[in-house]
Amino acid sequence: MNSPIDASAVCFDSGLITYQPSCRCLDSWCPRESGLKPRDGDQPRAHTDPVQAEAGEKPPILFLHGVFGRPSLLEPWTRVFQAAGYRTHAPTLPGRDPSDDAVLARTGIDDCFQVALEAYDRLGGSPVVIGHSMGGLLTQRIAAARRPAAAVLLASIPPGVLWPQPTALPHLAPLLPAVLGGKPFKPSDRTMREVPLSTLPAAEQDALIPLLARDSGRVFREMSLGARSTKVTAADITCPVLCVSAGADRNVAQWISRRIAKRYRAEHQVHPGLPHWIIAESAVDTVAPPVLDWLDATLRGRR
Repeated sequence: MNSPIDASAVCFDSGLITYQPSCRCLDSWCPRESGLKPRDGDQPRAHTDPVQAEAGEKPPILFLHGVFGRPSLLEPWTRVFQAAGYRTHAPTLPGRDPSDDAVLARTGIDDCFQVALEAYDRLGGSPVVIGHSMGGLLTQRIAAARRPAAAVLLASIPPGVLWPQPTALPHLAPLLPAVLGGKPFKPSDRTMREVPLSTLPAAEQDALIPLLARDSGRVFREMSLGARSTKVTAADITCPVLCVSAGADRNVAQWISRRIAKRYRAEHQVHPGLPHWIIAESAVDTVAPPVLDWLDATLRGRR
């Protein structure tokens, strides 16, 4: 993964880099599972890589999944970073894996943050944090509360109101009772296809939809309204930040992604044609290599 990707890149003074898709194969293996200690009656699970990097060479990476996600859906990414010599760890946010409506009903963003922060602290030192979607918001909160080596935001939810896009509004209306009532829910297959998975190949959509988890209406409500739990003070984040966004994202508008990057003075990598589910296996060979290149260069510069 250390070779440059076959992609045309357009660089702007603002730090924006636009990548055109390319495709490569890579070796892979499945990480073993290891347990996190139970918290408040929950049983969060985590995926940890089987190969330990030599001490002092590279920090561990904490991967944080987003809404409707689970650690296993991050495996395309954890494989890439394990192959590059990083230890990876991906905790399960409350009530997602296994699915538990009773836990989801009482779970808000602060509860997810506590699980993520405990996982971060358990790794020791100054890990790297990489978060997708709501996991990106949790990454921002961890970066404000701790001093990670670096933070990577993949199609991240903003620290404030998540303004819906017009194309998503017809799909949001049927979800409002669950969201406003804070009840667990999962959107219809059609909504999944047309919003978070919109531009992925149909076969990949078919494979992903059964794997997506039910999620918390309370969490979704807090994101939509910009509740206190979404707030992050930009000045509290002092680590290097990379923002990665999808040009066809129907969950997080491009103007929001640009604003997040500007907020943290971050490099901004944009992938045209990709949907919110930027972590998809079909996209990993396009999206992950420039992230890995940025991370390796950033960590070398901090030694």
